[in-house]
Amino acid sequence: MIILAIALAFIAWQGWQRLESQQQRLDEVAQQAEGSASQQAVSDLESRIDSGEAERDEALQSTLDDLRDEFDSYRSDVDETLGQVLDQLSQEQDTDEREWLHAEAAYLLRLANQRLQLEGDVDGAAALLRTADARLVDADNPALTPVREAIANELAALDAVPQIDRTGLYLALNAQQERISTLRLSQEIEEQAVTSSIEQPPTGTFQRQLARFGEELKDLVVVRHHDEALEALITPEQESYLRQSLRLVLEQTQLALLNEEKALYDASLDKALQLLNDYYDTTREETQSVIARLEELKEAEVKPELPDISASQQELARFIDNRYETRGQSGGDS
Repeated sequence: MIILAIALAFIAWQGWQRLESQQQRLDEVAQQAEGSASQQAVSDLESRIDSGEAERDEALQSTLDDLRDEFDSYRSDVDETLGQVLDQLSQEQDTDEREWLHAEAAYLLRLANQRLQLEGDVDGAAALLRTADARLVDADNPALTPVREAIANELAALDAVPQIDRTGLYLALNAQQERISTLRLSQEIEEQAVTSSIEQPPTGTFQRQLARFGEELKDLVVVRHHDEALEALITPEQESYLRQSLRLVLEQTQLALLNEEKALYDASLDKALQLLNDYYDTTREETQSVIARLEELKEAEVKPELPDISASQQELARFIDNRYETRGQSGGDS
């Protein structure tokens, strides 16, 4: 439209120039006619002017028709090119949206693996896998079927992992600590005391008294050799020390439970059971009950075996790599 307006303005300007030129000629001819009194010359000049104006109008109309045809052709080409550009932009926008979905799903799968391996969070890993699968559903690409199949298998494996009630186990160990504080030590240890066989004061000479004291001293002092260090000498006076040691062992068991350290958990319970069997009265029913409960807690699963959920992450990474390679080959061919 702008080009057409410019062309019309240009043609009108030329017409106006021609009109002014013809008008000047007319004025000159009129002056000549008045001077020579030749009416015939004026008539011939007017006839030629009329003929020139008709030719000019015809040429102007032809030029306008040509400009309209060219403008219509140009507008058709522009509309076609604009349609192609819009289609291409739409396709690129759809591609970008899918790429975002693929990248988000890959990030969620990687996060699920980290959550399971580093924190042992089975529920958190399963939630991340389900979110990643929802992103792949939005991508709506049949080529992602192997990835979704791997996610389904991994979700089934996570559902099969046994649930561990760590809070319940912790409270159960705490309850046994309270019960142990009320248990009695064995009767033999409670009555242990150092006695002397000297019943009468020594008599006789100083040498006889010293010799007799030496013999009695050998009966009193017993020397034992041990290959390993003794845990602790347990006497009635050391009862509080024994109870505190056993309490610390059970607290160590609780710490191993929270840290999911199965080896330390079992070793701590074995140590607690050994102390109970060695230094507490196992003939009493309450002591046997505590020992049975600790042995039951030892069988509890502290850290279950976790499945491998990296297959879906690998499948999606392979899909993304193949997609980029295919796009690069298409770009090179074009």
